[in-house]
Amino acid sequence: MHRFIRRILNLTPSARHLAARANAIEGVEASLSGSRYFIGILMTIGVLFSCSPNERQAEEGKQKYNVLFISVDDLRTELNCYGASHIKSPNIDRLAAEGVRFREAHVQQAICMASRASILSGIRPEKQGIYTGESVADLMPDVLTMNMFFKENGYNIAAAGKIYHHGIDHEKQFGADYMIPKKSWTGRGYVTKEAINQISLNTTHHRGPAYERADVHDTIYKDGINTLNAVRKLEELEKSDKPFFLAVGLSKPHLPFVAPTKYWDMYPEASIAMPEIREMPGNSGKYTMRLAGELGNYYGMPSRYEDIDNETTLILRRAYYACVSYADAQVGYLLDQLDKLGLRENTIVVLWGDHGYKLGDYGNWCKWSNMDIDTRIPLIFSVPGGRKGEVVDIPVEALDIYPTLTALCGMEEPSHLEGKSLIPILNNPEHRAESKEYAFTIWPQNRWNYDKTIMGYAVKDGRFNYV
Repeated sequence: MHRFIRRILNLTPSARHLAARANAIEGVEASLSGSRYFIGILMTIGVLFSCSPNERQAEEGKQKYNVLFISVDDLRTELNCYGASHIKSPNIDRLAAEGVRFREAHVQQAICMASRASILSGIRPEKQGIYTGESVADLMPDVLTMNMFFKENGYNIAAAGKIYHHGIDHEKQFGADYMIPKKSWTGRGYVTKEAINQISLNTTHHRGPAYERADVHDTIYKDGINTLNAVRKLEELEKSDKPFFLAVGLSKPHLPFVAPTKYWDMYPEASIAMPEIREMPGNSGKYTMRLAGELGNYYGMPSRYEDIDNETTLILRRAYYACVSYADAQVGYLLDQLDKLGLRENTIVVLWGDHGYKLGDYGNWCKWSNMDIDTRIPLIFSVPGGRKGEVVDIPVEALDIYPTLTALCGMEEPSHLEGKSLIPILNNPEHRAESKEYAFTIWPQNRWNYDKTIMGYAVKDGRFNYV
């Protein structure tokens, strides 16, 4: 707890943001100067607890591992492999059975833009103004991102779907290596005439309905065509003598909850239950949660401060579940292609969510808080020759993905990374690393007005969440 208090006292968000605008590189180095000691400890631990698959690879002089990097937008830990038996997620379950699943993994800020920028840069969102959600290109144009690190180390890199939040980052980070799909949808992903017509009826926000179902092939919606492109890209990458880093970003189950009918049919109306906890937690205050968020921007949805009735709640939960199973199917296509091409034995697969999500829980919707339901994510590492079907209860951070992948692939991590390698835990899921006692998260109120930002903090130890 003393460490958590020191972290709070050292943060001055507005000052850090202005410093980042003046000089991004100096800001990164300054913000990390106090953590060199811990990086030294991390490097020592890496020697003592090196992952056996990585050791074997070095001994036999094999090619570096490939990396399949799968991100899923707005994905709760409400999955079958996480104990939610009502969810149909056979492919993510399969991946969990082939690797190590983290039960207490948390992003550092529960919003798409900042979470992704933090994960891919390796820097906490309270640094460099990341918490505002601006592009990496604007906030820290010279930072060595995860994908560029792999490229600099001789990897072929490629990406499809939502990896970064902003288009300018996809362009600058991947260039011609980013696969742009041919659109077969309108607006934010609609394919039915009714939904498309409702876009124009929403004169305030110009968004269609919050959900849609259509009797179409998976590839008519965005995630399906992006996955198809990634599957085809694997065929090309397999022929190269260089290892690859392939990032695939699935947009569902982000709003709008649109998915083919067959996934809706997996969840009969009578099977959908209301959220278990519908009241705000005790001792919460006006800054604990942000009401409703973006849901109110969609056609036919109540405005931000209006209650959502039970009937609408059940429909939205069903639509979300359908999108989860749709995204799960795309994961299955990717895993099947790895097997088909004989790539699985030399490819690390990591699946992660960019934050959690509320579906009427606490009488609230969407994300944007320090509550566990918003910050906890699915995180699964499947490493060739590694542990299988293991579950880790130790709190870890999404920031740990970058250093873990670099270490697994036998490369020296960049000095600016603020996460910790999870190799000791992957090698022994019962190992409790002192460097991973807590997970830290932030949520800023009024994040665009730097002089008036109210920063909220939380520290999680796997049992309690102190907000």
